[in-house]
Amino acid sequence: MSPPELYFISGSPPCWTVMLALEVKGLAYRQHRLDNAKREQKSDEFLAINPRGQVPVLRHGEVTVCETLAVLAYLDAIQPTPPLYGTDPAETARVWQAICECDANLRNPVGGISRPLFRGKAQEATEAITKAAGVVRDELALLENRLASTPWLAGETLSAADLTLYPVVMQLSRAVAREDAAPLDLALHPLDTHFPKLAAWSERIAASPGYDNAYPPHWK
Repeated sequence: MSPPELYFISGSPPCWTVMLALEVKGLAYRQHRLDNAKREQKSDEFLAINPRGQVPVLRHGEVTVCETLAVLAYLDAIQPTPPLYGTDPAETARVWQAICECDANLRNPVGGISRPLFRGKAQEATEAITKAAGVVRDELALLENRLASTPWLAGETLSAADLTLYPVVMQLSRAVAREDAAPLDLALHPLDTHFPKLAAWSERIAASPGYDNAYPPHWK
């Protein structure tokens, strides 16, 4: 069977999660980068692949998988090592708990900070950004505490939990490092000052094999 094909948008956290997983698994794959500015994910050609017009999408032979966690589960099935969802019931539960906590409590507040900052609307959205930052700081504090006793979010090995959370944290870090974020005093930048264990965790992921191949192309 030919290698998997990944349709993605550069810098999209869900897409980055899948790209990291492909590298962790050591799987060769073909990249199809879509231009968000041109709304290529809404083109007739792409809608024929995923009618929702969303990324990431993985195609592998006759199989098409359209949701991030489903893609990770598929990759785990075709290449079981290293495992992304744990090796025993307790670890599997910790992996899923961390993923659910990220999706339920962190992803949207991070978007509430990053979207206006990336769009140059810091002044107009100051109140909303500040409110979201309070939620994010509380969530990062919980993660900081978790990483005080374990190197990875679900235990002693990297898992889907880390690959899910990492791009969200990097999206946040990139946004709050912008010059127009400084006057807001969000207490989120630099990461190693406010959340040193989370920063060290981020560095461990950045040191993993294949990391550079998965890095968003337009950030290089």
